[in-house]
Amino acid sequence: MRIEQLIYITEIAKTGSIANTAERLFVSSPGISLAISSLEEELGVKIFERSRTGLEPTEVGRKLILRAQEVLNHIEEFKNEARCDSSEFEGQLSISIVPGICRTLVPKTLAAITTKFPKVHLHVKEAHLMQVRKDVLNGDVDIGVIYSFPSSHEENKLLTTTHITDSSMMVCFRKDSELASKEIVYMEDLYNYPIVASTNLSDTKKFYSYLFEEFHKINFFVQSQNYETKKHFISQGMALGFETRLTTKTDPFFQREDIICKPLIAKEPVVSYYCIKLKNQYVSAVGKEFLKELQVQAEPFKEGSRL
Repeated sequence: MRIEQLIYITEIAKTGSIANTAERLFVSSPGISLAISSLEEELGVKIFERSRTGLEPTEVGRKLILRAQEVLNHIEEFKNEARCDSSEFEGQLSISIVPGICRTLVPKTLAAITTKFPKVHLHVKEAHLMQVRKDVLNGDVDIGVIYSFPSSHEENKLLTTTHITDSSMMVCFRKDSELASKEIVYMEDLYNYPIVASTNLSDTKKFYSYLFEEFHKINFFVQSQNYETKKHFISQGMALGFETRLTTKTDPFFQREDIICKPLIAKEPVVSYYCIKLKNQYVSAVGKEFLKELQVQAEPFKEGSRL
């Protein structure tokens, strides 16, 4: 039994195919097939069986894959002990992040990580909510950063979550809007106003249905995945936009004199941010430091702070 055989079976469990695993690990498909066959022969059990969707672990295979991941995690811990000096720590950390927090807390967080771990390669992917979840579940990234409304947050049996921060919702518009005279804005005040939102339909429906009691009354004037496009329509007074307090306090655009951001009284007035990872996946020293530093960066923006 070899370590690479354990790596192969854990990766195939994520990708569902030898070809995809070979591509991810930069090895040949025949080499992986031979290694798996050799392992199955050595153990006297079948680890995978073919299905219409690809390779599926057998009942025994699932148990062995979990144990293989535990072994690989211990190996990583062993390596990290040997590289206890963070300045000499090598490796990589891949993260998939939803847009709002990617442009606010993450840059400073990663700057701190780079200073402490100068030899670690960081890879950051900005993606919509559902894609971040897929990236983590498929094993394409080490950590995901997502948002959810408190009442809609669901625990996934394959994932562990770490709470980062909560942020209240704000409605943003140009100062000559009729809404400027209101101290607090209620969702029913907004049904007749055009709104700029994300183009990702599944995320849009999920997000706004937790804000508006009557989702069908929303006037989606513009839908764009481009964050700057959103700002343009707000600045021209052509549409309203919704942001978290976290974003409005860190993005200079929302602090301009001609832009007003008001607290929003909605069905769900607060958004929570979480880090997610696979339960059986080892978190490196760099990953742990990322989680810790992200929470440190979020501290000044927690509800009730003076920022």
